[in-house]
Amino acid sequence: MLGGIITAANADNDAPVNQAPIVGHIVSDSTVTLTMPDALLQRLQPVESHESETVRPVNGKMGGYRIQVFSDNNARTAKSEARTRARNVNARFPQYPTYVVYNSPFWRLRVGNFRTQEEANEAARELKEAFPSYMREIRVVRDRIVVSSGE
Repeated sequence: MLGGIITAANADNDAPVNQAPIVGHIVSDSTVTLTMPDALLQRLQPVESHESETVRPVNGKMGGYRIQVFSDNNARTAKSEARTRARNVNARFPQYPTYVVYNSPFWRLRVGNFRTQEEANEAARELKEAFPSYMREIRVVRDRIVVSSGE
Protein backbone atom coordinates (compact mmCIF):
# COMPACT_ATOMS: atom_id res chain seq x y z
CA MET A 1 0.00 0.00 0.00
CA LEU A 2 1.15 3.51 -0.71
CA GLY A 3 0.42 5.12 2.62
CA GLY A 4 -3.38 5.24 2.19
CA ILE A 5 -6.21 2.92 3.09
CA ILE A 6 -7.64 0.85 0.28
CA THR A 7 -11.16 -0.39 0.92
CA ALA A 8 -13.28 -2.86 -1.02
CA ALA A 9 -16.69 -2.02 -2.39
CA ASN A 10 -19.70 -3.83 -1.03
CA ALA A 11 -20.98 -6.16 -3.75
CA ASP A 12 -24.66 -5.46 -2.94
CA ASN A 13 -24.81 -1.67 -3.27
CA ASP A 14 -21.33 -0.58 -4.55
CA ALA A 15 -20.92 1.67 -1.51
CA PRO A 16 -17.47 1.68 0.12
CA VAL A 17 -17.26 -0.42 3.26
CA ASN A 18 -14.92 2.06 4.96
CA GLN A 19 -14.50 5.76 4.20
CA ALA A 20 -10.92 7.15 4.33
CA PRO A 21 -9.02 10.18 2.95
CA ILE A 22 -7.75 8.01 0.14
CA VAL A 23 -10.36 5.50 -0.93
CA GLY A 24 -9.81 2.76 -3.45
CA HIS A 25 -12.24 0.13 -4.49
CA ILE A 26 -12.23 -2.64 -7.02
CA VAL A 27 -14.95 -2.37 -9.63
CA SER A 28 -16.49 -5.48 -11.17
CA ASP A 29 -14.32 -5.23 -14.33
CA SER A 30 -11.11 -5.55 -12.24
CA THR A 31 -10.04 -1.92 -12.53
CA VAL A 32 -8.87 0.00 -9.49
CA THR A 33 -10.24 3.50 -8.94
CA LEU A 34 -8.56 5.86 -6.50
CA THR A 35 -10.15 9.01 -5.17
CA MET A 36 -7.72 11.41 -3.53
CA PRO A 37 -7.44 15.07 -2.56
CA ASP A 38 -6.16 17.44 -5.26
CA ALA A 39 -3.17 18.42 -3.11
CA LEU A 40 -1.99 14.81 -3.02
CA LEU A 41 -2.50 14.42 -6.76
CA GLN A 42 -0.31 17.49 -7.39
CA ARG A 43 2.44 16.06 -5.19
CA LEU A 44 2.42 12.83 -7.22
CA GLN A 45 2.84 14.62 -10.57
CA PRO A 46 6.36 14.85 -12.03
CA VAL A 47 8.04 18.21 -11.49
CA GLU A 48 9.30 20.02 -14.55
CA SER A 49 12.53 21.71 -13.63
CA HIS A 50 14.27 24.36 -15.68
CA GLU A 51 17.42 24.10 -13.59
CA SER A 52 20.44 22.16 -14.74
CA GLU A 53 20.15 18.41 -14.29
CA THR A 54 23.28 18.09 -12.14
CA VAL A 55 23.32 15.94 -9.03
CA ARG A 56 23.36 18.05 -5.89
CA PRO A 57 25.45 16.64 -3.03
CA VAL A 58 23.79 16.30 0.34
CA ASN A 59 25.89 17.46 3.32
CA GLY A 60 28.99 17.72 1.12
CA LYS A 61 28.85 14.04 0.14
CA MET A 62 27.68 12.26 -2.97
CA GLY A 63 28.09 8.93 -4.71
CA GLY A 64 31.45 8.47 -6.35
CA TYR A 65 34.56 6.30 -6.35
CA ARG A 66 37.59 5.69 -4.19
CA ILE A 67 40.58 3.43 -4.52
CA GLN A 68 40.79 0.71 -1.90
CA VAL A 69 44.45 0.08 -1.16
CA PHE A 70 44.10 -2.16 1.90
CA SER A 71 41.44 -4.28 3.60
CA ASP A 72 42.08 -6.80 6.37
CA ASN A 73 40.34 -8.21 9.44
CA ASN A 74 43.39 -9.29 11.45
CA ALA A 75 42.71 -7.73 14.86
CA ARG A 76 46.40 -7.40 15.75
CA THR A 77 47.91 -5.91 12.62
CA ALA A 78 45.25 -4.47 10.31
CA LYS A 79 44.92 -1.03 11.93
CA SER A 80 48.65 -0.32 11.99
CA GLU A 81 49.11 -1.67 8.45
CA ALA A 82 46.31 0.55 7.14
CA ARG A 83 47.86 3.61 8.82
CA THR A 84 51.35 2.75 7.55
CA ARG A 85 50.09 2.45 4.00
CA ALA A 86 48.15 5.71 4.38
CA ARG A 87 51.36 7.51 5.40
CA ASN A 88 53.19 5.99 2.40
CA VAL A 89 50.45 7.03 -0.04
CA ASN A 90 50.24 10.55 1.48
CA ALA A 91 53.99 10.99 1.15
CA ARG A 92 53.96 10.03 -2.54
CA PHE A 93 50.55 11.45 -3.57
CA PRO A 94 49.63 14.40 -1.30
CA GLN A 95 46.88 15.47 -3.75
CA TYR A 96 44.79 12.39 -2.84
CA PRO A 97 43.16 12.35 0.61
CA THR A 98 43.38 9.05 2.49
CA TYR A 99 40.69 7.49 4.67
CA VAL A 100 41.47 4.77 7.20
CA VAL A 101 38.10 3.38 8.26
CA TYR A 102 36.92 0.54 10.46
CA ASN A 103 33.84 -1.24 9.20
CA SER A 104 33.57 -4.28 11.46
CA PRO A 105 35.48 -6.53 11.18
CA PHE A 106 37.61 -4.87 8.49
CA TRP A 107 40.16 -2.07 8.60
CA ARG A 108 40.32 -0.41 5.19
CA LEU A 109 42.42 2.23 3.52
CA ARG A 110 40.64 4.12 0.77
CA VAL A 111 42.17 6.91 -1.29
CA GLY A 112 40.75 9.90 -3.13
CA ASN A 113 37.38 11.44 -3.99
CA PHE A 114 36.64 10.66 -7.63
CA ARG A 115 33.39 11.56 -9.36
CA THR A 116 33.90 9.17 -12.29
CA GLN A 117 35.20 5.65 -12.53
CA GLU A 118 37.62 6.72 -15.27
CA GLU A 119 39.32 9.24 -12.93
CA ALA A 120 39.59 6.56 -10.24
CA ASN A 121 41.00 3.98 -12.68
CA GLU A 122 43.70 6.43 -13.80
CA ALA A 123 44.70 7.17 -10.20
CA ALA A 124 44.65 3.43 -9.38
CA ARG A 125 47.07 2.85 -12.26
CA GLU A 126 49.40 5.53 -10.81
CA LEU A 127 49.22 3.91 -7.36
CA LYS A 128 49.99 0.46 -8.79
CA GLU A 129 53.05 1.86 -10.57
CA ALA A 130 54.25 3.66 -7.43
CA PHE A 131 53.55 0.74 -5.05
CA PRO A 132 53.98 -2.58 -6.84
CA SER A 133 53.80 -4.48 -3.53
CA TYR A 134 50.23 -3.18 -3.00
CA MET A 135 49.13 -4.03 -6.55
CA ARG A 136 47.10 -7.14 -5.64
CA GLU A 137 44.88 -5.20 -3.24
CA ILE A 138 44.38 -1.97 -5.18
CA ARG A 139 40.89 -1.74 -6.66
CA VAL A 140 38.33 0.93 -7.49
CA VAL A 141 35.22 0.85 -5.27
CA ARG A 142 31.97 2.82 -5.11
CA ASP A 143 31.74 5.00 -2.01
CA ARG A 144 30.30 8.22 -0.64
CA ILE A 145 32.83 10.90 -1.50
CA VAL A 146 33.48 14.31 0.00
CA VAL A 147 32.72 17.16 -2.39
CA SER A 148 34.24 20.56 -1.76
CA SER A 149 32.03 23.60 -2.31
CA GLY A 150 34.39 24.96 -4.96
CA GLU A 151 33.78 22.07 -7.38
